[in-house]
Amino acid sequence: MSVRRFLAVAAILGVAVAVLVYAFRTTRDDPQTAVPETSAAPVPTSTTTAPPPRPPTSERSPDASEAEDIARQALTVAFTWYPSTDNSPSDGFMRARQWLTENLAAQIAVPVTTERGPGVQWGQWAAKNAKVIADVTIGCSGCPPDTDTLIHRVATIEQTAVTGDDAAPVDPDTTVWVTLSKAGGSWLIDTVRY
Repeated sequence: MSVRRFLAVAAILGVAVAVLVYAFRTTRDDPQTAVPETSAAPVPTSTTTAPPPRPPTSERSPDASEAEDIARQALTVAFTWYPSTDNSPSDGFMRARQWLTENLAAQIAVPVTTERGPGVQWGQWAAKNAKVIADVTIGCSGCPPDTDTLIHRVATIEQTAVTGDDAAPVDPDTTVWVTLSKAGGSWLIDTVRY
């Protein structure tokens, strides 16, 4: 064997030994991959710990999806308007009565003048024979926990005014908080707060 070959083999073996020593040493120093010694008690290597997992913001009841579907359907009907034939946005809520409790239906049946609503825009939509279509998203940011008979949700209502082939978004979006109650096996909207 020549001296060159001998030196090449020795260099390769030296590199291999160095890699093995480094790997063993790294594994031994890493607390997640180290094999615990049986004679000594484990010693924490760090004072920081991962935060505990966050609890859910609300507990969902088994029929939360059913209640959310009711809310989405009711609010879609309530916030879809026909200004050329409707007297006011309240007519949308009148069309959604089947998804409202008797108490809420009685409240919306009384005409109330409020500062909310489209105002002057209503007349412009009526003149153009526009239809205002609602798209409702239901969420639960900061809602109280669900119960078997009461669910709170927040809804974002995006509206689009459609005139012929033209469609224009209605700004701003409307956010409402709804409470649904279950009576007689059906979920109904009991309150709507802006």
